[in-house]
Amino acid sequence: MKENMYVHLLKHKSFMAFWGSTTLLRLASNILQFALAIYVLDLIGSAFVYSTVLSIIILPRILCSSFAGYLADYKDSIQILRCGTLGLTVLMACFFVIHGFVIPLNLPLIYVLVITLELCETFLGPTEAKVLLCIVAEEEIAPASKLSALDDGIVEILSPVIAALFYGYFRLVGVLGIALTLEMIAFLMTLVIRCRFAYTSISNDTEKSPIFSLRNTFQAYQEASLCLKDHAYIWGIILFAPLFNFFVGPLFSVTAPHYFRITMQANVDLYAMFNMVLGIAGLIAPFLAMSFINDEDEYKANKGGTSVAAVALLCLSCILYFGNNAIPATTSLYIVTATMALLVAIVTIMNIATSITIKRYIPEQIIGRVVSMIQLSATISVPIGQMFYGFCADKLPVTIVYLASAIGLVITFVVMNKTYRVIKIQKRRKIDE
Repeated sequence: MKENMYVHLLKHKSFMAFWGSTTLLRLASNILQFALAIYVLDLIGSAFVYSTVLSIIILPRILCSSFAGYLADYKDSIQILRCGTLGLTVLMACFFVIHGFVIPLNLPLIYVLVITLELCETFLGPTEAKVLLCIVAEEEIAPASKLSALDDGIVEILSPVIAALFYGYFRLVGVLGIALTLEMIAFLMTLVIRCRFAYTSISNDTEKSPIFSLRNTFQAYQEASLCLKDHAYIWGIILFAPLFNFFVGPLFSVTAPHYFRITMQANVDLYAMFNMVLGIAGLIAPFLAMSFINDEDEYKANKGGTSVAAVALLCLSCILYFGNNAIPATTSLYIVTATMALLVAIVTIMNIATSITIKRYIPEQIIGRVVSMIQLSATISVPIGQMFYGFCADKLPVTIVYLASAIGLVITFVVMNKTYRVIKIQKRRKIDE
């Protein structure tokens, strides 16, 4: 039955167009981010300046997430996806012409590019969740979410390879060109997407679809907050992403690099091996998710993954602490690499499980606004976590840092357990009614 459903989705033109377009958009974004990092460092030679380029993307999220959620809930989500993709294509074409024929990108222009790119992606995020509900049936949500996550690891591995190849031969203009090409193809794919037969949306009801304005946006979020009182478990779902971004995300971006390059003085080859192993783990994980996540039991993947991750970090902390003098340095690096690869696989599987939970249990009329809340809180938690773990990496032993993350995951497990328990209670009430 599951296999037939997967085969059906692979023959579903709208789903395949949606999957292909979002994959190409993500690939273009990752390629550009990788190339801009090299370009800014070559141009300015300052890691701090580059960090400001990374940090500034939080501004569009803070300012526009509420509008993005409003549009996803009250307007035609497929049209928003098309317009957003077209906007990215036009933007990339403009910067391709500017850099290639007018003036090489300087720092102010790079800030403008990064902010406008993030602005478009902010509006596309909540819309993507809504579009999937428009094109597949309810019983297809879980397999569709699993299938659409299969390319995550491939994108993560291909992005730096493609970016390095084009940047090496054609510099930034080549990267802008390949990003523009990918986004043009993605836009053409969005033209194929159609709503499933007999699908009705609030955007089709003119009486319930108010005119877009700042006042109506705030009123829409007030209505959503009232709806959350009847669905208290949604607050728990909203907390999943920021908790993981705070307690786990910085382990990859701050703690592990600091441990390899500063604490252990590992060479570039060992650090490259570490990143390659993480990429392979991310590539394999979505395929594992198709076996581990049953259509009605995604909560087991989330709760089980959090438990295994907490135990793994606790064991890693103990091994590094008690085996500090007994274990060779290279062996310690291998142990850290294996543990972090396990975490990558767990987080990838849990992302898929959480995506299924969001699409299945959050009411469709508020899903856009809820997803925008999740993205905003997740985005804000990233720099906070990075600063906190950066301070800890400089001042505390790495064993304490891993122990702190293990404790944080225990807190996350408590939140998840309570959230899914409330969901189960409400499902029983609906069945009884």
